[in-house]
Amino acid sequence: MTADASSSGRLSQGGLDLRLDRNGAFAREISLDGEELFRGIGFVVRDVNWGTADLPAEARLQRQDGRVTATAGGALDPAAADLAWSVTWTITDRMVEARARASSASGFDTNRTGFVVLHSLGAARGRPVAVTHADGRVEDTRFPDLVSPHQPFFDIAAMEYETAAGHRLRLVFEGEVFETEDQRNWTDASYKTYCRPLARPYPYRIGPSSAVEQVVRLEILSRATTAGQAQDGGPAVEKTAPFPVLGTSLPPGPIAVAQADAIRALGLGFTAIEIDPSEPAWLEEARAKVSAVPGPLRIDIRGGTAIGHHPILEALASALIDRPAIGVSLWDADDAAVAAAGEILPGTVIGAGTGAFFTELNRMTHWPAADYLAWTSNPTVHGSDDDTIGETTEPLEEILASARAKLPVRRLQIGPMTLGLRYNPNATSPEGRRRSAAPDPRQGQVIAAAWLAGTVAGFLDPDVEALTFFEPSGPKGLIADDGAWTPAAHLLSRLSRCAGRPASALRWTGHPRLRGLLIEMVDHDALCIAHLRNERIALALPEGAWRSAEVLMPNGFVDRPVEGFDIGPFAVCWLLRPK
Repeated sequence: MTADASSSGRLSQGGLDLRLDRNGAFAREISLDGEELFRGIGFVVRDVNWGTADLPAEARLQRQDGRVTATAGGALDPAAADLAWSVTWTITDRMVEARARASSASGFDTNRTGFVVLHSLGAARGRPVAVTHADGRVEDTRFPDLVSPHQPFFDIAAMEYETAAGHRLRLVFEGEVFETEDQRNWTDASYKTYCRPLARPYPYRIGPSSAVEQVVRLEILSRATTAGQAQDGGPAVEKTAPFPVLGTSLPPGPIAVAQADAIRALGLGFTAIEIDPSEPAWLEEARAKVSAVPGPLRIDIRGGTAIGHHPILEALASALIDRPAIGVSLWDADDAAVAAAGEILPGTVIGAGTGAFFTELNRMTHWPAADYLAWTSNPTVHGSDDDTIGETTEPLEEILASARAKLPVRRLQIGPMTLGLRYNPNATSPEGRRRSAAPDPRQGQVIAAAWLAGTVAGFLDPDVEALTFFEPSGPKGLIADDGAWTPAAHLLSRLSRCAGRPASALRWTGHPRLRGLLIEMVDHDALCIAHLRNERIALALPEGAWRSAEVLMPNGFVDRPVEGFDIGPFAVCWLLRPK
């Protein structure tokens, strides 16, 4: 029997439930009696720039005597690499075991080839855990509450803990030493236990005499006396704050006429102009953008170049005179650069931080005394499937709580936020670091708008001043090359008009990927609901007389009935309640 992608490869054994990818490399949404224990357990291959290799295969299933066995295997494209791999799964009502092997005849360079385990936040957050080390020593510790900047657990041979619902689990690792990182740093809703340790050199080579052979085994030691499934409920206000200013971002490179036209058409709160000083024509291109773009600006300057921030700001100063700006961001800058910026651009709000992920900001030991701090984000760092995009809206409040607990600057501006990497700060070569991700085909689909709305809801906070999304036009943009508005453009333009208005972020019990924004306008309340899971659900609306409702479609918002309200997969709805 073969796992069928149309049925999501769903497997159940006595209350233990999971979804096996078609290729058999990854088991996802592993739950027990309704509680999700793991986002997934799977075999991954990462190249020398941390890119995830595609593993085409077809899983083969056999069921016998209360046991499911799944086998899969294949090889990477021989034109690109020489690596053969196989994974065998054994699943019962008390165990999930995965065995993997990978080998190369000619040699394969990799940063990681092996198993990863994604511990679900709801089951593991803050829970005590006993970590068995390779020498047999047992360490009693906890999964972190706030986002841990560095690995909380090292040298792992086994882990034992009780989940939030009361299930007792044991994980056993063989064939490699594992460690754990907090994936909330990259907006993933999990802790990841992976191999091999990052302290070891990478890339490393898999050759004929160094085949990878690993085992990960999940053992159910005891089950909770009550089911872990949260009950459905109505919405609750999670946080209130003034609605942030929303904008879009121009990437490094020359400006196209379509980009300037799109910015004028969208009418957003600001445009961020990202500058890469390592590009030969950066100054000419930046001046052209400042001249072509209407409305308020933000200037984002990448760090890490030999030029330094001071001469860049001096060269830009004349172009920025008399231009309204919400800030100038000096990514990877020190105190001296921030102080110099204040002298060169008096009266301008100066920001610092990173043009990369929150983890880079979280790992700093000193933060410059800037007016605001910044970081950027994208939802496809560790996976590119729809479900991964959806889960990245779950831990945003925890990221903000972690920032608030340690950062000396309370004012925050987040973005640009894009579906794919704008550039790769963790690549192992200069070319790899500068390379951006290819356009994501979902840029023009409703899922991009749903992720945008869920992200705005998660980052709604008194400390968050501005959020930046996508590019104005093109294959990574809000408006397509032919001038058609994407669903994200329709939504962002509408939300942008709410800047400064009182707003509340809503959550629905039992639906961690159902996010709401309740916004108080002058003569009505607006409710934006985003659903980021592949299912249709009925849901209760906040109290009041909701008079009209719309659902976001590929070509924009269309009317729908308010009665019997439900919402589909990766969808956005907009409702109005007159005052």
